[in-house]
Amino acid sequence: MAKNQDLGFAPNYMSALEVDITPEAATPTWAIFSRGITEVKPTTNETTDTKDYYDGYGTPTDKVKSVQPQYEVTGDRCYGDPAQDYVASLALETGDGRTGHFRHTDPNGDVVEGNCTYLNLTVGSQQGAASDPGAFSCTISGAGAMSFIEANKLKQPASVTCTAPTGATVDKSVKLAPVVMPAEANPKCFFASGNTDIATVDSDGNVTGVAAGKAVITVRCASKPSLCTQVEVTVAAK
Repeated sequence: MAKNQDLGFAPNYMSALEVDITPEAATPTWAIFSRGITEVKPTTNETTDTKDYYDGYGTPTDKVKSVQPQYEVTGDRCYGDPAQDYVASLALETGDGRTGHFRHTDPNGDVVEGNCTYLNLTVGSQQGAASDPGAFSCTISGAGAMSFIEANKLKQPASVTCTAPTGATVDKSVKLAPVVMPAEANPKCFFASGNTDIATVDSDGNVTGVAAGKAVITVRCASKPSLCTQVEVTVAAK
């Protein structure tokens, strides 16, 4: 059996930046920035106040008044990708039409979640050679107070299992519940449907039937994508 290792210097692809593509619904539908994306650059837009107090003897003191997390997303335009398609649909919106919700999960499972504003949208630009793909870029800018959920899972995943759900029908969702071991590993998983004409799957593992038939869903450990399993979901007619 392979020795379980600490997460260590985790590469960037083990992180997950997701947006809610149904912001008006009662429950979010999370879609991940992955296909076509070459870089996700996190930054903090900080507001500071500098004061030079007498007890500092001429040395100024900085205090951080506010922190605004931002994520600069760049890559190639991938038509049909849920996250890119949703952001692209906002290109001509203004005001509240550019607001939404985001979630960022680090390789160790720590989560930052909150409201956001979509800024600096570039979708399908025709700059470059004729054979080049269109460009995609945007900035996910945090809005208001953020929620931080600490996980601090420092072990690499050693195994992942998932039981095929039952009860899937056209236009009805069932949820995958993968189990990542050991318990000290990040439980976050990535999901992909092998046949989106039969069933789609969102970033939380909710499988929605599109047509009657069978679809194979691949489940990958976010903190070790080479570790994966597959489940076959049967979708019944409505």
